[in-house]
Amino acid sequence: MRQGGIATVLIGLALVLMAMVAMRPLLPIDETRYLSVAWEMWLSNDPVHLTKNFESYTHKPPLLFWLINLVWLVTGVSELAGRLVGPATAVAMVAATGALARLFWPEAPQIAARAVAILSGFTVFLLFGSATMFDALLSLATLGGLAALWRIGTGQTSTGQTSTGQTSTGQASTGQAKAGQGARNWIYFGLALAFGIYAKGPVIFVHLMPALLTLPLWAPQPPKLPTILRGFGLSLLVALALVALWLVPALITGTPEFRTELLWTQSAARVAGGMAHDRPIWFLIALLPVLLFPWGYSLGLWQSLRGVWSAGPATRLCVIWGGSTLILFSLISGKQAHYLLPAFPAIALLFAHGLQSAPKTRSLAWLPLLLAASGFGAIGLGLIPAKADLAPLSPVWPALAFAILCLGLAAASLRLPLIQGHILAGAGFALGLHGVIATTALYPAYDGRPMAGILAASADEGLAVIDYSYNAEFNFIARMTTPVATPQTSEDLAAWAKAHPNGLIFGLKTNSLLTAEPQETIHYIGKDWAIWPASVISRE
Repeated sequence: MRQGGIATVLIGLALVLMAMVAMRPLLPIDETRYLSVAWEMWLSNDPVHLTKNFESYTHKPPLLFWLINLVWLVTGVSELAGRLVGPATAVAMVAATGALARLFWPEAPQIAARAVAILSGFTVFLLFGSATMFDALLSLATLGGLAALWRIGTGQTSTGQTSTGQTSTGQASTGQAKAGQGARNWIYFGLALAFGIYAKGPVIFVHLMPALLTLPLWAPQPPKLPTILRGFGLSLLVALALVALWLVPALITGTPEFRTELLWTQSAARVAGGMAHDRPIWFLIALLPVLLFPWGYSLGLWQSLRGVWSAGPATRLCVIWGGSTLILFSLISGKQAHYLLPAFPAIALLFAHGLQSAPKTRSLAWLPLLLAASGFGAIGLGLIPAKADLAPLSPVWPALAFAILCLGLAAASLRLPLIQGHILAGAGFALGLHGVIATTALYPAYDGRPMAGILAASADEGLAVIDYSYNAEFNFIARMTTPVATPQTSEDLAAWAKAHPNGLIFGLKTNSLLTAEPQETIHYIGKDWAIWPASVISRE
């Protein structure tokens, strides 16, 4: 693949991600929650204190919400504009991967073009890259930090030249130049740490510290330990100074509970367990066949990685980067598949480098495509009834169309050259899945707008949700300007209803606080939601 193809791939990637956003609703509970947090920031004009349902929200830092609000300053409050921020950062992540490849292998620009193409073809990357989430931003910080470490470990200046002191003013001048360039690279590393903390919090250290701690293993010119300690101290000072611009005002004006939650509780619980997403240690390893589709199904690519540790410092760094991410997140209690997104560039870079010598063997990507075609084809042909959990896959003709698409993608992966065939397989599969969402009952099943329309009409009179852990699913969609009450007991609900006689109560139909028949029922996210007027409390 030629260097000039990078721009074409990036444009194609942007179009694919935009199409995916257009073909699915705002997904609960993550996307709905994050846009609601951004919406409440817009209402409050407060960039320091995050709120969810107008109460303090400490689980995420502010960068994504700042970016969404910056976009809204130009476009006005818009769901589509807000949802395109995540895909834009994913495109930037792919471009940064190409830039890192050029830094690693300046003599082989084709590796950068291949890395961009490979990363753009991972189906899982496309799925998460199209979402309103934090991982693409975190990936940008990781790529920036690794670029700084590479310059530190290879003695390069910020312009890519080695700092060997090519001066004519003597040894003192040479030493000063080296020190100045070294300090600058450590400052860049501190900037990456700060960016990562603003993007998703202290988890940036999980992605960058293994590469820093293993500098002697991969770097051709690693600094001595005292230099590393001084440099890292400088990086920490830069990162802390930048983060303090947001964190100090937030802590000073927050409650003691807020400070404890922000600084300790939610981060420690993710590591030790006790929060959402607790998974067994083997969870991410078991997902690798899915996460690595389609590139992981090329035997030739895997064969090309033999001897990768001795192939050079860049490949050693990529092995440490990708391997440590998988190991550390497997050990951390709270884990999700998208937590590995910052490691996807490492895999893309290794595969792109391996393509230099990869044997020309056929890919096995056709195998999972054939399995998908069999499953969806069975649904489309009525061999598997679309009922119970499969009820949203009606009408069934889109399932049959997707099965035919998978067969076509399987044939293409066999006939086309490796890169073109895999990009088509990965992107085609992701787009096909979204086509199924857009043309079946899956779309209305996850579309919160009908429910939000009802709630918005009564928002001024008061809203209360019962028997449900409310994550502000409707605050943005309904453009709410006041919080939804969350009474926990019958007494709390009665007191709220007395204060809001014309309000609405909503919650799961199989609730325990109300026995009256609801005035309306709406199916949303796989559950039946019921709506009652507040006056029903007087009849209970």
